[in-house]
Amino acid sequence: MELLLSISLLASNRRESLARCLDSLKPLLAKVPSELVIVWTGTDDEARKIAEQYTPQLIPFRWSNDFSAARNAGLESAQGEWFLYIDDDEWFDDTEEICQFFLSGEYKRYQSAHYIQRNYQNWNGTKYADFSAFRMVKRVSGIHFRNPIHEELYPRMEPCKYFQTIVHHYGYADEGEETAQAYGKRTRNIPLLLHSIQENPGLLKNYLQLAKEFELAGKWNEAENFCRKGLSLCKNEKDSYAKEWLLAYLAHLLGKKTEKAVAIKELEEILEKMTPCTLTRLVLYQELVHLYTEHSKPAEALEYGKTFEKLLSDMEQHPERWKQQSYGEFDEGYVKNPENLYPMRANALSCALEIGDFENASLFLSLFPWEEEALLCRYYPLFEQFCAKYGDAFTDILLETAEHMAVLPTYLLFQKSLRHLQKGNRRKGELLYVQCIGQANDAYLQQLLLKTGILHQLELTALAKLMNLDTWNACTAEVIGSLPYSSVPCVRKCEEGLIAMYPLHGICLKKRRLELKLLKGFPLWEEFAGTLEEYCKCFMEYYQSIYRDEMFGADAWMFLPDEYRFAAITLKALDAMKIEQTSDAVRMFGDAIRIYPAMTGVITELFRQAVCQMDLPAVHTDGEFSELARQMKSVLHTLLDAGETEQAEDIVGQLLPVMPGDMELIWIRQELIRRKKS
Repeated sequence: MELLLSISLLASNRRESLARCLDSLKPLLAKVPSELVIVWTGTDDEARKIAEQYTPQLIPFRWSNDFSAARNAGLESAQGEWFLYIDDDEWFDDTEEICQFFLSGEYKRYQSAHYIQRNYQNWNGTKYADFSAFRMVKRVSGIHFRNPIHEELYPRMEPCKYFQTIVHHYGYADEGEETAQAYGKRTRNIPLLLHSIQENPGLLKNYLQLAKEFELAGKWNEAENFCRKGLSLCKNEKDSYAKEWLLAYLAHLLGKKTEKAVAIKELEEILEKMTPCTLTRLVLYQELVHLYTEHSKPAEALEYGKTFEKLLSDMEQHPERWKQQSYGEFDEGYVKNPENLYPMRANALSCALEIGDFENASLFLSLFPWEEEALLCRYYPLFEQFCAKYGDAFTDILLETAEHMAVLPTYLLFQKSLRHLQKGNRRKGELLYVQCIGQANDAYLQQLLLKTGILHQLELTALAKLMNLDTWNACTAEVIGSLPYSSVPCVRKCEEGLIAMYPLHGICLKKRRLELKLLKGFPLWEEFAGTLEEYCKCFMEYYQSIYRDEMFGADAWMFLPDEYRFAAITLKALDAMKIEQTSDAVRMFGDAIRIYPAMTGVITELFRQAVCQMDLPAVHTDGEFSELARQMKSVLHTLLDAGETEQAEDIVGQLLPVMPGDMELIWIRQELIRRKKS
């Protein structure tokens, strides 16, 4: 028996998706003479046990931040004629096309192959992008992986087979966001202003207005062009206000350019050669902070941020200058506008942290509007990013800032509570946590409190009391959706503590926990169907508790929430599957997805696993056959120990066609192939 295919899997500690990945490989391992080589980089014993069920070949590999090195370890161990690689957070939809590629002999006409990687951008399976991935190659001398990240097989050989087989991948879920495209509409003023310039080319005001009109129309190049034309006229004019406005507006336009280095160079030349007034310099410094930040030069951005603050402080000592130097929209209000001032300070803070200048980081953090929570709450997500990236270093700065305040803003109170909880001072942490709940009006802060309460197993009744069911439902959806699967036990404990006093809030938490399990737990067939059934019953219980009985009659059905209607139809579909009324189940599942598309990925995966179950002959056999199969597998292990490979191969050949999903048989088959190969 020739070893046609080596499947190399790079695996770490993602035990949930690992099980689904390996399960999807079973048809390949059962039908095609193949081996599975797992390059093991993990430390989790439970994940390792899952891997060991599928293959005798686990290659320990110490992670070195080099994907190619890890891939090459699997490639070097492979003995198959062909080589395929996959990750532990991917799984095949259906491998039949690849199976037939080898079983029909078609593989002999090709040197390489692609299959489709479906990259999901959200966890509900409705938004994704397909990518034709070069993942299979005929194993020849010199083939290897290169590049430490975004690794690739090299050389790429022709001819190449392009499969329609799909492998699902949720690794980029939540990472993709729609980018707003600039859109402008030419106003009726533009033709009039252009005509006016033809009539009177020396009138500076027309250039100012055209620059603004073109920007509003989304024509930034034209806006910049008229700024420059206006500035060239200023050399012969005494209108210093127009000059300052044009310089400030040009800085604003340059800030939009993609060529950051070019924009930076020009703004610095303006500062050096054109001696702008103080107000204009403040505008230019703001733009330079943004540009240097985007250009990944934090030290330079920080210096301009410090220069800005010093100049702003000087300007405050001479308030009359604001009026003296203002022109158009460029005035004191523009410089101090929260939309301009605090984003610049946020960039300066970020850059100070980036280079480890904690003294200046503390300075810029202190300049945020701590007394105006309506403004401050916009920066909570940014502060949380800094907490995650810089850890205690940033938290220390936050708490140091708090020491100088008579009344703590809610966010700093939250950070103080969190620090006590993390250091084991649970009593103090809980007291501050409850105090924080009483002050928390911002939705994002409420989400932080819920997340902290779950992860630290705190009492959630005070937080539940603060929110109506709609707010609680939205909050739990956001928080639980952001948690990893490993937090499921924490959610369960909190839900049990909550359900006595606030049963509906507890049910909300439970349904989000089950949703987390369905979406990120990667359950297999029996657990999958059972979890989906429990999830749907949660919805039924929730809405039956808050609506009157007459709402559930046929006349009112369309007025019920989508979640309830999805759950009711899905439960009926699951019942139909149990009694093998497959066509009815398929129709009802289709109706359920149309009502509630968020569960498209879950229902699709349920279909895939259900089809696999229907195709397993052993599922339909009686207990007598199962006992016989158990005895035969025991005999196989005895034959392996005795080295009787030919007799063992005959038995495997008889059992595997009727038990293609039996991992013990697949494991034995691989071992027989390898022994024969060696």
